[in-house]
Amino acid sequence: MEAEDILTATHELEETGMTRPQSEAIAKTIIAAVEPLATKADLEATKADLKSIREQMATKSDLKQMATKSDLNSLKEHVATKKDIESAKVWFMVIFLGVNGSLLAIAVGIALTLFRFGVGG
Repeated sequence: MEAEDILTATHELEETGMTRPQSEAIAKTIIAAVEPLATKADLEATKADLKSIREQMATKSDLKQMATKSDLNSLKEHVATKKDIESAKVWFMVIFLGVNGSLLAIAVGIALTLFRFGVGG
């Protein structure tokens, strides 16, 4: 309720025969009762705020595309840890050295055999 409306209401009460103090007392009571209520402008501002919040919220489609805890736990089970990777590196080195060592042993064996038979020398 705006000041002009209150003044008009006070004058109308006086015109019906109330005294100025009575009409002012009624106006003050009405102001005290109405003041904490939301105005149309307050409601429009709140409506605009809610619209903005709604636009920022995830949609059902967005939520369907998000990973769940179960998805993340499943992924953790399939991702190699640093320890797993280091272990694999060691095994690859062992296999690589083993293969190279075997090839070296075969090459030395062939060379010795050829040398014994006097081939190539």
